[in-house]
Amino acid sequence: MELVGNPSNEHLGEIEKWRGRNKKHQTTKVVQINDTHIPYHDPKTLKAIFDFLDYFKPDKLIIAGDFLDFYELSKFDKNPARKFSLQDELDIAYKILKGFKELVPEIHFISGNHEQRLRRFLWKNPELSSLKVLEIAKLLNLDLLDIHYHEHNFIYNDFIFTHGGIVRKHSGYSAKAELDKHGTSGSSGHTHRLGSAYKTDHRGTITWFENGCTCLLEPEYIQGIPDWQQAISVFYFDDNRFSPLQIPIIKNQFIFDGRRFGK
Repeated sequence: MELVGNPSNEHLGEIEKWRGRNKKHQTTKVVQINDTHIPYHDPKTLKAIFDFLDYFKPDKLIIAGDFLDFYELSKFDKNPARKFSLQDELDIAYKILKGFKELVPEIHFISGNHEQRLRRFLWKNPELSSLKVLEIAKLLNLDLLDIHYHEHNFIYNDFIFTHGGIVRKHSGYSAKAELDKHGTSGSSGHTHRLGSAYKTDHRGTITWFENGCTCLLEPEYIQGIPDWQQAISVFYFDDNRFSPLQIPIIKNQFIFDGRRFGK
C-alpha cells in the first residue's frame, strides 16, 4: 500500500533531474578592489581584506586603479610636512602586492588616473621619459611578482574591469554613465562610492558597478567628510553568466558567508 504523500517513481525521477540541474558546479571566483591610494590606504580595512582573501581563496584579484596615490607628483599644492616620500609609497605598495600574491594565484593591476600622474610628470620632463625603469610595472616589480599590468582595462568573459573616469553627484549615477558609455556589463572605481545600474533592452540585461574604495575616508587633503564608501566586490563567473556581490565595509568590518572580517 502506498502512503499518501510518498513520491511516485515518476516524481522521484523528476527530483533527481532537478538535483542534477541544480548541483554546485565549477565557477571562477573574482575579487575586485580599487582606490587604495597608498600611502593613504586604510591599514585596518586592508587587514580585513587579507583575512577575507585567505578564507575565500579567489581565483583572480582585480586591482582596478589608483592603488598608488603619487601625491608628490600631483599638480595640486602639497603639504611640506608630509612624512611619506615617493619611495616610501612604492615600498608600501610592493609589500601589500607581495602579500596579495601569496593568497591569490592570478592578479591583474589596472592603471588609474593617479598612476597616470607619473606619465604626466615624465611628459613634462622628457629627459626622463625614455627610462623604462620609471614605468609603473617596473617600479612595482610586477614581473617579479607575476602580476599582470593593464593600461586601461581587463576584460574577462566579456565583462569589463576598468578604473573609470566619470563622476556624477549621487551614488549609482556614475555607474549608469559608465554603462551608457560602454554598452556592456562591467565594474569600475574612481568615484570612491558604492552603487550599481541595470539596463534591459533587446540585447538582454546589462549592468555596471561602482566599487567604493579601500583608502582612508578622511585623508589629510580633504576638508570635511567626503561622500565615500569603502567596499570590495565579489564576482562568480561560469561559461556564460556572472553573479555579483558588492560588500560594503563599515568601520573596517564586513560580513561574508556568515563570517565577520575585521576588528
